[in-house]
Formats: sequence, C-alpha cells, structure tokens
Amino acid sequence: MRDEIAQLAKALEPSFTAREDAELAATMMVMALRYEFGQLATEADQLRYRAALERLPKDSTATPRVVFVSPYDQKTDPHWRVTFTVGQTRYESSRRFGSVAEAETYATDFLARLRGEINRP
Repeated sequence: MRDEIAQLAKALEPSFTAREDAELAATMMVMALRYEFGQLATEADQLRYRAALERLPKDSTATPRVVFVSPYDQKTDPHWRVTFTVGQTRYESSRRFGSVAEAETYATDFLARLRGEINRP
C-alpha cells in the first residue's frame, strides 16, 4: 500500500504547495478506496481495485472534512495542527501553524485542492 500512496502522491505534488500535503491527500484517497473494496479475496476483486486505483484521484470516494484545529505544546513550542477525517478515520497533517487563523486557512486551501483533484475531468 505504501507504493500505491507514494505513486499517487508524486502525481498530486504539482497541485499542492508542499510534498507532505500531496502525501496526506494520497493517503486519504487510497485508504478510502481500500475501505470501499474491503478484502480483496478474489482475482476479480483485485483487478477492480487496481483499475480504480489507476483512476485516482478521479472518482475517489474520499470525502474529507476538518475535524478540528487544535493547539499543541502551548508552553514549550506553541503551534496549531489540523486533523481531517474521511469516514471514521482521522488524518493529522504534519504541518505546524503559528495561529489558529493560519491553520484554518491551510485546512480550507487543502480541502479545496483535494476536491479539485477528485473532481478534475
């Protein structure tokens, strides 16, 4: 699965401002696809999964949302981080922000870029 995420992340890099954002977006999409397909018990299941994987980001079922923007290490190294959710799974961005406003701006931009990739013709 790591290779699948890495390949998609590389393809997404031009659309995101940072490599780690492309990796986060790719992880969300691949994991959503994996969840959708469940156990790949038969060869037919594996072929359908591979075909869907090759179409990503198009037709992704990932519907990310911002769960929260939260403060970390407020005494020693104050910063804010963003956590997204796709279904029941949470994904925390590795990016750190100096204010809640910066974190919220990032979250809005990230989601717009990701949805743009998913909805790209």
